[in-house]
Amino acid sequence: MGLEGFSLTIQSIDFFNDGIWDFIIHGPDGRDYINIDIKKPYYKQIGDGDKDVDFQSKIIFEEVGEDTNLTMEQIFSNKKELKRVNEKYGAIEGGKQHVYKFGKYLEALKWV
Repeated sequence: MGLEGFSLTIQSIDFFNDGIWDFIIHGPDGRDYINIDIKKPYYKQIGDGDKDVDFQSKIIFEEVGEDTNLTMEQIFSNKKELKRVNEKYGAIEGGKQHVYKFGKYLEALKWV
């Protein structure tokens, strides 16, 4: 799971009790993107917004009846930084890949 060229280590995952999803994203350059904040059960914030990759991602889970909406926000300091990080690392496409692969992972869990 995760975007192309990156890998993901899931420390723990539990969507039924307190909504924990503890993971580390490993970049192709060897950099790790760790969890910053977990506000159960509403969102996770990852990324440290420093050095060459100056943005954070927020993944928001919202209960809608028996379903859950997932929204991913990528937070940049300005438009220039968004453009630079997107051109260099493919941040927007990476976010889409991450959410898509996460959906596939959850579908596989339905049958476990």
